[in-house]
Amino acid sequence: MRMETVGVLLSKREWSKLLRNKNNNNDLWQIYARKGTELNLTIQFFTLNDLSLESLKTKAIEFENNSIIKKNTIDIPSIIYNPTMFYKKKNIKKLRELSNHPKFQVLNEHHIIKKKDLCALIDSYSDIKIDDEENDTNNSHFTFYVLGQKKLNNKWKSPIMYAKDSNQTLYSLEEASTLIKVHKYDESIQDVLTKLSQKVLDIIQYYYPGIFEIGIVFSLNENGHYSLRSTCSINTIVKDVFEWNAKMCGKICKFPFEVAKKILQEKNSQDEMSNEFSLAYPSRSNSKFEDNTILSNEESINLWIKIKEFQDEEMCLKLPMLRSELITNNPFTLQFGIKDQKCKMDITGGDVRLNTNSFTNPAEVLISDSLLKKMHIPIDLIYQLKITKDKAIIGPSIGLVLGEKNQLYNPTYMEKYSDRLREYEKFGGLIIAFSTRSIDWEDKIAYGMLYDPNQKKWRYDSTPIPAALYRRNFHQNLDRINQLIEMTNKNLFNSHFFKKSDLILLKDEKEIRDHVPATHLLKKMDDLFEFIEDQERIILKPVSLSRGRGIFTLEKNKKPAEGFILYEHQSEFLIRHLIPDTKALEELLLKLNLINKQYLYQTYIPLLKINNRPLDVRVVMQKYDLNSWKCSGIECRVAGENEVLTNIARGGEAMTLEEVVVGSGINRSYDRIYESIINLCQRFCNLIDRKDEHYAEFGLDIGLDQEGYPWIIEANIFPSFKGFKEMDYEMYLKIRYQPIFYAVHLQGFNVSEREVGNSHEPYFKNNFYS
Repeated sequence: MRMETVGVLLSKREWSKLLRNKNNNNDLWQIYARKGTELNLTIQFFTLNDLSLESLKTKAIEFENNSIIKKNTIDIPSIIYNPTMFYKKKNIKKLRELSNHPKFQVLNEHHIIKKKDLCALIDSYSDIKIDDEENDTNNSHFTFYVLGQKKLNNKWKSPIMYAKDSNQTLYSLEEASTLIKVHKYDESIQDVLTKLSQKVLDIIQYYYPGIFEIGIVFSLNENGHYSLRSTCSINTIVKDVFEWNAKMCGKICKFPFEVAKKILQEKNSQDEMSNEFSLAYPSRSNSKFEDNTILSNEESINLWIKIKEFQDEEMCLKLPMLRSELITNNPFTLQFGIKDQKCKMDITGGDVRLNTNSFTNPAEVLISDSLLKKMHIPIDLIYQLKITKDKAIIGPSIGLVLGEKNQLYNPTYMEKYSDRLREYEKFGGLIIAFSTRSIDWEDKIAYGMLYDPNQKKWRYDSTPIPAALYRRNFHQNLDRINQLIEMTNKNLFNSHFFKKSDLILLKDEKEIRDHVPATHLLKKMDDLFEFIEDQERIILKPVSLSRGRGIFTLEKNKKPAEGFILYEHQSEFLIRHLIPDTKALEELLLKLNLINKQYLYQTYIPLLKINNRPLDVRVVMQKYDLNSWKCSGIECRVAGENEVLTNIARGGEAMTLEEVVVGSGINRSYDRIYESIINLCQRFCNLIDRKDEHYAEFGLDIGLDQEGYPWIIEANIFPSFKGFKEMDYEMYLKIRYQPIFYAVHLQGFNVSEREVGNSHEPYFKNNFYS
């Protein structure tokens, strides 16, 4: 039988210790190796220091017949178990890079949760008290430890619980219970800790899905109440148990390899799938998709509402009197996000005056507690309610789909998104940011950070998967993204990462072919040599990087038979390489690692200049409804002194198009240049809409040559707005708002034309504002 390989990450200290104690069969790491071997796995130990993410190689240690074999070079295993707590920033950064690499899955991307983040998370979901370390009320002198280990189905088990006294002596729970004088509960200590720890673990699995093992630490105060003190690493637990209970230690050490074995088995059975990253999470459902779109041409009523809960075991919705024939007999359907539920509909005695209904004067809608629980609806928000025949839709519900670095997402991190929601009162509803790893796929619930418009802050919360999703990151499992696209009926926009190389695929389209510089992927050096001979000056760009990073310019030396000049555009200075011939050029490109990375090369456009500084034009194109692209803003980026690249991040300056057209002295009018730019950008966006993706925003970099002719240099799916922020802050904010407004319109809800604070805005049937 073929032996599968699993890697184990050690600290540098543990690596050295393992080499020194190589003949100690009772060493902890030997126990790990034996437990892996029992599952027919080869266990290889290595460190982050020796691991290279460029070559995907590392040094390693293996055990064979209780003997250590040191291997100088191995391929990094696809499954990596991390029992080590890393503290240095460089190690933490490298571990995150390893965890986010598509070829690897790391069990335990990190080990503990910061106390302040744990407090905020638990406060949002549980009635568990967090212990205040500054006010130690643990008069029993015991601290209780619970180990949580997560199975592949996201279910937690707790193989061991134990107690420590103030002298760090370990006790079983039975031993500790005989020594504790104060105890409030009739239940055993184990039953209490099981319930408390399960509450914590159930929350952790959605917000920190990369954690597969964690210790939960509790204290017992003088009133007999248990408090959550902190979390601790698996390393802490194992070292505690190692000498205290050898049999239990072996069981704990075997568990991660059981998980790894199952992942490998799934991986082997799904080799035909193109995306095998993070197999611990569900793949796209094969069940028939239900059309949850809520765009409708039917006559409808939209009104602002606030929700009031009432007690009723029956799922029931009570609407105010609307005097409309739209509301027909039961059964009635309530929809929130992508969830819907058949329910009973009643009419309350109150009447609604549509001409005074507004965000600040919402109608009251009563919903039974059983229906609220089923639909997972937060009731402290102001919503819009869209009523069509036999159906009521609460919304809008908007999701910001974040990346997979779940450990970073907390209220402080989310503050950078808050300026997008300054006009929240124009649309109301739900905004939640979440990772695809934080979804309960069976119940269609997303766990993440919800925007609280009352506090103007973000909080931990969970809601149904929203009906419209704004993708904010592209380092994600593609299978889960496709599942969201399907579940929202393609209402996930910015669905594909439009790379620089994608422009190559469009260069022959008749709408734009005369405005795209000759561009090629760097595959064969001979093709590059032929291109530079023909063009004399070209630019080389990395496919995926932005803000001017990794760019080179290459030109033929003007002196006869003296080769080439390669300019390396570093962040603070320019490096000039003199290259005698094509052989030396190839050697240099290999040394700079351009050959191993995805690069493209294209014709260098002699850009229009102002004050002898080249410039280009950033045009922000955004969708205002499903079929309408508009220009939300234009800025010109003028290169810094002695710079070739125009990026603001490299010291460039933002100016208006009119300023640079006048200042450049070009013999073309501002109006003609503006019209040619907008016309080209509109053609590009209309072309994009014919492709099988859903986009709502592009930052198009337009190069104007010295005749004022526009060239599409790049198309960025996540354009930087730094220049707009400095040049025109109001325009910057409008650009930031528009994707949120678009998400509202996708669902058939309104974005109010009124100024925020005006409490008198009429709502009528089919009153949709643009």
